[in-house]
Amino acid sequence: MIFGILAKPNLNNFQKVQETLGKFLRNRNSKILIEESLRQKPDSSFEYTSKKELIKESDVLIVMGGDGTLLRIAEDAAKNKKPVIGINLGNLGFLTEAPISKLENLLDDFFENNLVLDTRELLQAKIIKSNKLLFKTSFLNDVVINKGALAKIINLDLFIDKSLVSNMRADGIILSSPTGSTAYSMSAGGPIVTPSLPLVIVTPICPHTLSNRPLVISNKSVINVRIEPLNSPVFTTFDGNLSMEMEAGVELEISKSPLKLKLLRSKKTEYFNVLKDKLMWSKNYGRK
Repeated sequence: MIFGILAKPNLNNFQKVQETLGKFLRNRNSKILIEESLRQKPDSSFEYTSKKELIKESDVLIVMGGDGTLLRIAEDAAKNKKPVIGINLGNLGFLTEAPISKLENLLDDFFENNLVLDTRELLQAKIIKSNKLLFKTSFLNDVVINKGALAKIINLDLFIDKSLVSNMRADGIILSSPTGSTAYSMSAGGPIVTPSLPLVIVTPICPHTLSNRPLVISNKSVINVRIEPLNSPVFTTFDGNLSMEMEAGVELEISKSPLKLKLLRSKKTEYFNVLKDKLMWSKNYGRK
């Protein structure tokens, strides 16, 4: 069994973590690969490789960081059909499974076949201009179109299955998967939906017209957002990682992706318990 280790850059005490993890896995006749960018000093006792090769060669991926670290590898992990164990070193952490203190417990559960598979569907994004495909990717959380540093409102045309739905004036727009409903979309007033639902959430960012409200749409639909002539820079950001400045006349197309991400979770992890914990819904403030 080969475990691939990925983590956020400049992780404190990573050398100590990798030594503990290496000893634990070797005692179970397993091999570990570590992302090359995490090498802190020359060390022949561990094998380092590129992120691309690590994901390709590993049987299981262990991702250490916040949700952003997991989002960074989500598309490649889904393409290679590799299951992911997420270790939360961030603050909120809806996708990552457990804190670093629980890592060995999770791995014990893995070797005893006590982890369950949580499958998350990705969405696909295309950047198109004059019917020519400029860029294509799949994403787990969301795609965001927003303005640059200047305080200029963006004019957007929203189409669903080729029908014009809205001429929108706003600071931007978020197109989110169910998994991403607890990310930027939630902060902008969008609904929280359970990850298994087959849908897309369209959430305007600070719309100039208050009647522009979030929409929930089947993921079988094709959503197009056209950007009207620009008077200031506009950017599209994919899962908070890759950002592209948009040209005038370009169009963003969102549809269902064929890719699915496999997350390995403890049987004790239940979605609504995570919500209650992360969003503090069940704190009885002021009660005696």
